[in-house]
Amino acid sequence: MPSLSMMSVLGRPGVLRLRLRLRMLLTALKPGVLVSQAGPAAAFGTSITSAKVAVNGVHLHYQQTGEGDHAVLLLPGMLGSGETDFGPQLKNLNKKLFTVVAWDPRGYGHSKPPDRDFPVDFFERDAKDAVDLMKALKFKKVSLLGWSDGGITALIAAAKYPSYIRKMVIWGANAYVTDEDSVIYEGIRDVSKWSERTKKPLEALYGYDYFARTCEKWVDGISQFKHLPDGNICRHLLPQVQCPTLIVHGEKDPLVPRFHADFIHEHVKGSRFLPANLGHQRTLQDMFIEILLLKPINFCMNRNFYFKYFG
Repeated sequence: MPSLSMMSVLGRPGVLRLRLRLRMLLTALKPGVLVSQAGPAAAFGTSITSAKVAVNGVHLHYQQTGEGDHAVLLLPGMLGSGETDFGPQLKNLNKKLFTVVAWDPRGYGHSKPPDRDFPVDFFERDAKDAVDLMKALKFKKVSLLGWSDGGITALIAAAKYPSYIRKMVIWGANAYVTDEDSVIYEGIRDVSKWSERTKKPLEALYGYDYFARTCEKWVDGISQFKHLPDGNICRHLLPQVQCPTLIVHGEKDPLVPRFHADFIHEHVKGSRFLPANLGHQRTLQDMFIEILLLKPINFCMNRNFYFKYFG
């Protein structure tokens, strides 16, 4: 689904107030929480490197930017890539605070060949690929930002590799598949019915035939979980997540019903949950993400502040 701009939600005065307050929160964080190492606030760059690395028998494409001690991996959604799903974060996240990596899962984006396929363990495969990619890039520990399918992958990675995952923010994710979900998935099978705005970047990336064929394969792949006990994707792994976790849910999300976010929140111990006045968005605002990564628990507990600007 296309991203909804902050301007359209809040209007220009609201955006300016939000950015001012977010910056005030950043400067108020106590010493020793990476902000003390940030240097001048103007330390934002646009240099983005792009490369491939051999991981688990395939060549995975990634983009990387920044020089901060806090490594962050951006995990895209179905059919997505770093460039289609996380362009604003690659460009705008503070390069002194973070080293940001956006990857293309195998068969997506520029991580081709191989063509994308969907065996029953494809999320576990993506989780292992993602962690092994970051290890190949010599990161000792990483935080995860996962959207949609990328949120599912992030949950599995955090559960299976707990000592490697520092913090996690997910949105638009689900841990199981229901009959209601299956109806929704069938509704997006035919990409010719998608809006031009939604399908244009994916068609440009893949070409129409690969885009359409892979979408149909994805629907079949995600639907296979419906035939497993309790529609299970990763619900059995949620209690194994140990890192500080924030679950964001778009209250206007037409693809992922609210009960999925509630279930994840209930079963990931110590997690925080924030509803947002958004749909199934690809991106969250950059300054918001920075605060979540730097000090997620304290910020998330300040629900009045959140709802004033995002509710």
